[in-house]
Formats: sequence, structure tokens, C-alpha cells
Amino acid sequence: MKQWHNLCKSPKTNASYRANVIRNEFRQMDAMTQNMTKPKKGQRSSEESRAAILKATRDEMAENGWRKFSVDKVSRKAKASKQTIYRWWPAIGNMCIEAAMDLVPERSKLGRDPIERISALLHPLEEATRAGSGHAVLRVAMIAASDDQAAGETWRAWLKDNIRAPLRLILAEIAAKKIIRRDFDLDEAVDTLTGQMWSRVMIMRAPLPEGFAQNQAHVLLKSLAP
Repeated sequence: MKQWHNLCKSPKTNASYRANVIRNEFRQMDAMTQNMTKPKKGQRSSEESRAAILKATRDEMAENGWRKFSVDKVSRKAKASKQTIYRWWPAIGNMCIEAAMDLVPERSKLGRDPIERISALLHPLEEATRAGSGHAVLRVAMIAASDDQAAGETWRAWLKDNIRAPLRLILAEIAAKKIIRRDFDLDEAVDTLTGQMWSRVMIMRAPLPEGFAQNQAHVLLKSLAP
């Protein structure tokens, strides 16, 4: 950078030449920064390490459940230190929730039909339960949410953002059109929509059958008929 300062002080220096020198200086600084942050050969990036930990977490959840969950096994399988795991997830229950939610695909765009719109809220969870041992992973995540305060808060926040809040908007809209009664109870509606899902995953330990989400949407609208 001394060259830059000397050039700027000299009135005889050509302006375009000075600009080129400045640009070269910044290019060199940018290259140095990239080299400092770039993983060394043979090292994994943070994203790769995180993905490996979450994959190992799902395997451990499916194999040993929540009560016998072992961070040591996750650490060995993911080839990541326990210090790294606890730095990223101070609450291991939250790590289990995140690992489970990674299986849930993005929700499809909502259409206009009430059945289609409501079933779209459950369909990602339906798909997740049929993805390998997804139903076992989701079951363990729900147990973790009931045992661990931080995991419970994370789980409830996910349900609020992805099921409860959008369902409230859909029901309010179709109630205004007199498709359902106006005095619906949101808590009861959520229970009607999702109750059978928790029962099947938690008690029967089975994935959700194809068409489950659409069937539950029909059940809900029928229960709210005016």
C-alpha cells in the first residue's frame, strides 16, 4: 500500500496509471482474504461438516432413539469434534430437531382449492415420513421436543410458522366465503388436521400413507361445515 500512498502524493503521476495501481492493490488484498478463508486441501468446509453431523445425527436417532442418543457416536461417524458439535448446537435436542427438519421438503405453492391448500401444509411431513427411516427420525425429534425445553421451543416455532399460522389464514379466508362456519376454533382445527399424524408416527411407529394429507384436509373441512 506504500506505493499507493506515494502515487497519491505525486502530482506528476498520471491519473489512469494511479487508478490501475489502486485496482491491483485491491485485487491482491481480495486474493489474500480468499486464501485465508479457503479450507486447506483435505479439510472440509463448515457446510460439509454441518451436513455430515446432521446425517450422523439422523442415523443415531433412527438406531438408538432419544433416550440412548450418543453425541460420541455422532462425533465419530461425522468425523467432527464434540467441541464443534456443542459450539453449533449447545442444546443437543435442537440438533435432533434440525436433523429431522432437514428431511422435510419445501412446501409446494398453494393453489385456490381449499382441500389443496390445506393438504399442502401436511404433505411435506407426509413425504418426510416415507423418506427411508424418516418416520423414526421424526418420532425421536418429537420425543426430544417433549423432553428438552430448547428443542420444544424450536419444534413449536416450526409448527406455528409452517402449519398453525398458514392454516389460520386459509380458514379465515374460506370462512368469509361461507365455505366453513365463522366460529371455528383454531386449536381444534390444528388437532383435527394433525392428530392422526402424531398417533401414527409416535404410537404405530409407521410412515404416513400416500394421500394422508389430502384425506385429513377433507376430514377437517367436513368437521367445520356450516
